[in-house]
Amino acid sequence: MAVYFADTWLFIAVLYRFDEHHAQAARLWRRLASERIVTHDGVLTEMLAFFSGGGVRARQEAVDMTRRILAQNEVVPVDRTLFHRGLDRYAARLDKEYSHIDCMSMIVMEDRRIQHVFTNDHHFAQAGFTVVNQ
Repeated sequence: MAVYFADTWLFIAVLYRFDEHHAQAARLWRRLASERIVTHDGVLTEMLAFFSGGGVRARQEAVDMTRRILAQNEVVPVDRTLFHRGLDRYAARLDKEYSHIDCMSMIVMEDRRIQHVFTNDHHFAQAGFTVVNQ
């Protein structure tokens, strides 16, 4: 079984039907049913923040999605160590536009030797990972 990292893009695009990538993300999500998916708490927090202003229904769908992700996938806790490691990477790459969440994601991927990431964020390709969004 292949192992993939899921970035915030995947979860938002699957849930938000007005996202320009909704159809491709929904197809990808269905295809992933038999794959091992890894993400981390920061990605889920970022996704929940995106839907926070979308009204009751959007927030409920985000909560439901988060609970499914937590139950069915490997979700790495963001502890103080990961936070600081992400901060160190962020500080070491001030010439890049990596977010702190992206930096923590890259560390999780490296620690688990995950090469493929479900995202449309070119920063992951820039960092040497293989972007999967089809």
